[in-house]
Amino acid sequence: MIRDDLAQATVEPLFTDNVLARLRRVILRSRRLARAGLSGEHRSLRKGPSPEFADFKAYTVGDDYRRIDWRAYARFDSLFVRESEITTEFDVHLLVDVSRSMDWSSNPDTPTKLRRALQLTGAIGYLSLWHFDRVSITPVGSDAQRRFGPVQGRTNIRRMLSWLERLHAQSEGDLTAAMSRLVFERRRAGILLIVSDFLSEDLERLETAMRGAVGRGWEIALLQIYDPAEANPGAMPVLNETNQAIDLETSSRMPIRNDALSVIGYLDRRQAWLKELETLGGGVRTLHVQIPTSQPVDQSLVQLLRNVGLVS
Repeated sequence: MIRDDLAQATVEPLFTDNVLARLRRVILRSRRLARAGLSGEHRSLRKGPSPEFADFKAYTVGDDYRRIDWRAYARFDSLFVRESEITTEFDVHLLVDVSRSMDWSSNPDTPTKLRRALQLTGAIGYLSLWHFDRVSITPVGSDAQRRFGPVQGRTNIRRMLSWLERLHAQSEGDLTAAMSRLVFERRRAGILLIVSDFLSEDLERLETAMRGAVGRGWEIALLQIYDPAEANPGAMPVLNETNQAIDLETSSRMPIRNDALSVIGYLDRRQAWLKELETLGGGVRTLHVQIPTSQPVDQSLVQLLRNVGLVS
């Protein structure tokens, strides 16, 4: 039986084949070298048997004599052992906000924040699975409890994308609670990417949860999806001097004015909120990236995330 949160399919696939081909050239990586893991395609700080040469070290009792470099011995008259890099995979966890506030667009030619969030989640999941990282995706909404994964390997890519395409908007969610629950359940720390507009989050509560996660070794990135009209309300069509804003999650209404003074006040408050969100990330060694819905998802991934060290 298919749950309600998976019952409704999106109108079209999240990606075209051309976009998927471009995504294959991008490798998800951590901002620091992984210190633990089993196998994969990322460099680790650990040394061991591998085809990739890393360094020499002086031979000591117990070292594998088969790794002695006899050319180095002939040159220096001392025994040296060749060391190689061990590759490791990452645990990549994605929390994607599927609350109703995300299901909005100011322009019919621009995707909703929810669709762009699902595309970005799919792109990161695609990259991770392509390079043999372990992936789990948790939709956050009051009725969206089912998690995808954790899975590993390229054979899971199509199943992951199909799963994402069946997600649709849910009632109000709690990102902070979902993040705390995920961090508590996982015995091994990983990379945690939170995809949301963050409009309904208590930032002080979120920061407390983030500090706890970072203290346990997690790397966190806040990927903020926003509609261009949120940054430039003047671009929206003006019906009359006074309109109503309707909260998609609570159905509460608030009158808004379209005069220049009100717009300036809104932009000032939005800038202060963004500054708080950015400071929140910096305060606990996390990343904060703003991603407009008007930018193609592959450009967002390559141009924005590369600048802050998530991909290479």
